[in-house]
Amino acid sequence: MAKLIKRIVVLLALLQSAAVAQPAAQFYAERTVTILVGSGAGGTTDISARVIGQHLGKFIPGNPTVVVVNMPGGGSVTMTNHLFRSAPKDGSTLGYSVPGIVTAQLLEPRRARYDGRRLNWIGSALKYTGIISVLSTAPATTIDQARQTELFIGTTGRGSPSYQYPAMAMALLGLKFRLITGYESNNDVVLAMERNEVHGQSSSLQYWAISRPDWLTNGRIAQLLYLGPPDVLGAPGVPYLSDLVTAPEDRALVDFIEISSRLGWPLFAPPEVPEDRVEALRAAFAQLVTDPEFEAELESTVQGRLDPRTGADLTVIVERALATPASTLDAAKTILGLD
Repeated sequence: MAKLIKRIVVLLALLQSAAVAQPAAQFYAERTVTILVGSGAGGTTDISARVIGQHLGKFIPGNPTVVVVNMPGGGSVTMTNHLFRSAPKDGSTLGYSVPGIVTAQLLEPRRARYDGRRLNWIGSALKYTGIISVLSTAPATTIDQARQTELFIGTTGRGSPSYQYPAMAMALLGLKFRLITGYESNNDVVLAMERNEVHGQSSSLQYWAISRPDWLTNGRIAQLLYLGPPDVLGAPGVPYLSDLVTAPEDRALVDFIEISSRLGWPLFAPPEVPEDRVEALRAAFAQLVTDPEFEAELESTVQGRLDPRTGADLTVIVERALATPASTLDAAKTILGLD
């Protein structure tokens, strides 16, 4: 019996070794690739992931089927932990997260149990501009008013820009925000706004254009300020946080929190995926973002302009982010209540 078990173990090891050694096209042929999305249904993260999933397979050697599965929780930390620790390391399972996934590693290492240096970054199709919006009926609808009057801002997890952006703005500008955490997605926060449980949230203009486009045109919401690159949809007259601070240490904090904006919505693979499959996935993504059909569908569904970064670009951003000076990181942790 012991010899039989040993033979079975050896056989399984040989089969696994053979699978790893397969060329990318052979491996992906007639296979299903799963994209795990670290958010709930609806919203920019989920919708953009599904558009990517619909088109990516035709550019991967072997033309696999691509499916999208939601795994929300903790600003995509739950999904990324799973991908890093438990998902197959063969290139058949990918992650797609909200933009704050790297800052979560820096700010909450005990909760974010992954290492961005070891993840295989595939690419991102969109950059992220965070905008803090409140109902026009809220007791404060400008920055000056928000310094005097309390606003309830709904958020998801502390690892998400939906929490980090208003928390940073509150600290640097002296705003009277009360951040209400625990919502699964921006959609849930919008429902809470409709029920008058909270006054607003931090999301993006793309999100509003998808979920409540009429709110952008009928005056239902007011925009307090934005972070990250100027939004291609335009937000004339909305203040930019970086323009409102002058001290070098405050500017360093804004630069740190905007790491998420530069990363955008990233697609990535777990560690230890064979190099040729990582390269095949990166090449497929690079082809994807030059495909006119994909671009048209992405822009029509997400209501944002294609603005891609390669896997190599993301790797550089992550390396620089993870080298953030301790002084800046400690100040950010204090502001975000993570020290």
